[in-house]
Amino acid sequence: MTTQSANPPLTIGVLALQGAYDAHVNTLISLGATAKLVRTPQDIAGLDGLIMPGGESTTMLKFLERNDFFATLQTFVQTTPTFGTCAGAILLATDVQHPPQRSLAALDITVERNAYGRQNDSAILTAETTLPGGPLEMVFIRAPRITRTGPAVEILATRDGFPTLIRQGHLLAATFHPELSHDPRVHQLFLNIIHKTA
Repeated sequence: MTTQSANPPLTIGVLALQGAYDAHVNTLISLGATAKLVRTPQDIAGLDGLIMPGGESTTMLKFLERNDFFATLQTFVQTTPTFGTCAGAILLATDVQHPPQRSLAALDITVERNAYGRQNDSAILTAETTLPGGPLEMVFIRAPRITRTGPAVEILATRDGFPTLIRQGHLLAATFHPELSHDPRVHQLFLNIIHKTA
């Protein structure tokens, strides 16, 4: 992977409606990017990329349905690099189940919400991925499960045979929380994707 220092600084938005958005901000800053909290549709103007953190996807939808934020974000993710983690991955999916709900329908996957159980069923696993640098720590908290991927989706990591880290062009999604790990490789991958699609 190329390092962030070899490229011009990026301005990355972090959707700050709920979830561990501060942890995403800290990781981005450690990699040399500028992080900007996004709370209104106007905040996404001029961004090089956007991270949609975990949280409760139905609660996030309620926030997004105000002031045409949902429609603005739906247009944004079609062309601008976006990284969804946990609930953010659910919002990006074309098909959400268990139960069904509205989504941005940008990433060609089917996702089951809360597939691994309640908060008490959270887990920290270490597994091999396609990323260089050895096994990756993955923190799962009320994680969704990706049950289907479209032909354009690249699977980068799995858990029990199900994808946990995927990429489709300028879109990246994880069913775990890379911001809660000390390993910055997933965020670095997102920054690399932005540079390559710029």
